[in-house]
Amino acid sequence: MKKLQIVVVSGIVGAFVSAVSGFAHADRIMIQGIRVPYGLVLALSVCILTIVWLNRQFQTRLAGTVFAVVWVLITLRMAIESSSGDLIFTVTWYSSAYLIAGAILLSMTAVLPVMRLPEQTDQIVSESQA
Repeated sequence: MKKLQIVVVSGIVGAFVSAVSGFAHADRIMIQGIRVPYGLVLALSVCILTIVWLNRQFQTRLAGTVFAVVWVLITLRMAIESSSGDLIFTVTWYSSAYLIAGAILLSMTAVLPVMRLPEQTDQIVSESQA
């Protein structure tokens, strides 16, 4: 696949996942009177798994890097107050944790070595020998 196609697909996937996780990170649930911010872990996990999946599918770190750049751009846009005074990221500890931990974890994940796809010829050969 050509590099431009990788950049476009990774950018589209990155925009969608980043927008959804930007809203999902603030989700919380009450368990026996304790507020548990499971959305933070869920949002970061989805972003990390998406980067690993993109890198593996395209067999290049370019896909994960484009995703990380798009995530940063969308997250910064969500963190900046609009002209009408709307703010998506409020000043809370889980929003700050999403920004800081997300930047660190996603950049670390984007530069991981690419996992190889399983080779189908090995599976066919091993099945024919059995």
